[in-house]
Amino acid sequence: MSESIIVERRDNALWLTLNRPDAHNALNRTMTAQLADAFRVAAGDDAIRAVVLTAAGDRTFCAGADLKGDAGSTFATGRAENPLVQVYRAMRACHKPIIGRINGSALGGGLGLVSACDLALAAEHARFGTPEVKVGVFPMMITTYLIRQFRAPLLGDGLLGESLSAAEAERYHLINRAVPAGELDRHVADVFARLEANSPNALRLGKQALDLMQDMSVDQTLAYAELMIERLAGSEEAREGMAAFAEKRKPRWTSIEGVCHD
Repeated sequence: MSESIIVERRDNALWLTLNRPDAHNALNRTMTAQLADAFRVAAGDDAIRAVVLTAAGDRTFCAGADLKGDAGSTFATGRAENPLVQVYRAMRACHKPIIGRINGSALGGGLGLVSACDLALAAEHARFGTPEVKVGVFPMMITTYLIRQFRAPLLGDGLLGESLSAAEAERYHLINRAVPAGELDRHVADVFARLEANSPNALRLGKQALDLMQDMSVDQTLAYAELMIERLAGSEEAREGMAAFAEKRKPRWTSIEGVCHD
């Protein structure tokens, strides 16, 4: 039996490939458990600079919950925590940039995966939607992310169960860019190269800050920002970055300092 996801180390990136192409990479309990575990591994490995999330095949990135399999347990069964929530929590706790390589349509829970990525590049033929209303449910878990990103389409087309094109998804800032399918890998490689040139510590703490600040008041945000900029400015990587700037050379990043949870 093949793995539900393929975990592959490519230099300093961890590639996670949803691997159920015959089922449109639909999410079941096995896949969600493996995906959550993989993000936890990435979070604990300082050598990993970014995670690339993609899928096997070229038609569907992820069709959401597996309606022909264990859909009941994927949506809600009285379990301590919904399997999809476990994945989203693991993605949120992974303070490494997550790049979505969206090689096909993303629907329902698959759209939630896209929304949980920090950067997303999609093939132009991909479509995005929340068809759950057509089968008697609503995209409750993924709304956590969607409502922050593109409220109007969610409340409009989402209620009708309609989908968006990749171009429309880019317009609504759900993805960063829609590109021809043949150019997707080149764009992903370019994004990773630019991320890798930056301070790992700054990216890690910055991602955490962007997440936490959304739920803070202005005064809380300013206090937190003051704490974090002081911590960053005094870090080893900041000293190296400023020295490299003054000496007109590329910085040599050698360490990733701990995440502050204050």
